[in-house]
Amino acid sequence: MTRVALACLIGAGVVASTAGAAQATPAAQGGSTPVKTIEKGYALSCAGQSAGVTVAVDLYQNSAFGSHTSVSIETPEGEYGGGYGPEDTTLFSNGTIAAAIPVRKLDDTAEPAGDAVIGGTYAAAGRPEPVHEVVEDPAGHYVITKGTNTPLRTAATVKVLGTTVPLSCSTAFAFDLTVWRLTPGLG
Repeated sequence: MTRVALACLIGAGVVASTAGAAQATPAAQGGSTPVKTIEKGYALSCAGQSAGVTVAVDLYQNSAFGSHTSVSIETPEGEYGGGYGPEDTTLFSNGTIAAAIPVRKLDDTAEPAGDAVIGGTYAAAGRPEPVHEVVEDPAGHYVITKGTNTPLRTAATVKVLGTTVPLSCSTAFAFDLTVWRLTPGLG
C-alpha cells in the first residue's frame, strides 16, 4: 500500500489504494468468483515551503476509482485544507500535472479561502518496477495486486493564498495494475 494513495484517499474521505481499494468495490458474491479490475494511473505526494507558507499536496488518479486530492496548508495566520474524490477529473495528462483544490480555513468558520492550484510536469524516471502484493483487507477479504509502478520525475508548484510554493515530491509514480478482490470460503 502506498503512502500517497492512502493519504489522498483518507484526505478525501475514502479508504482505498492501489493495493487496497477493496472498500471501493464489493467483494465477490458467494466468494466463488473474484472481482477483477484493471487500474492505471498516477500517485504523487509533495511538500514545500515559501514565505512562511508550508504546503503538503497528494494527488491520485485511478482509471477504475477516479481522482482524489488533498492539500494541507500552514501559515502564521492559521491552518487551511481541502480535497475531493472520487471525481472524474484528469490530474495527469501527457506530461502535465494540473489540479485546482478548493481550500477552507480549518477552524470553526470553515471559511472558503480560494483554490490551491497545482501545476507542473512529469516524466518516467526509470524502468517499470514489478508489483505483487497480497493484502487481507478487511479480515477474510483478499486483494491481490500484480503489475508495475514506474517512478516519475516531477517539477511542480502550488499557488495558494497569494503565494507560489515550489514542491518537492517524495512519492511519484505511474501504475499499471491488475487487481483481484475475493472472499474465499463463503459459498
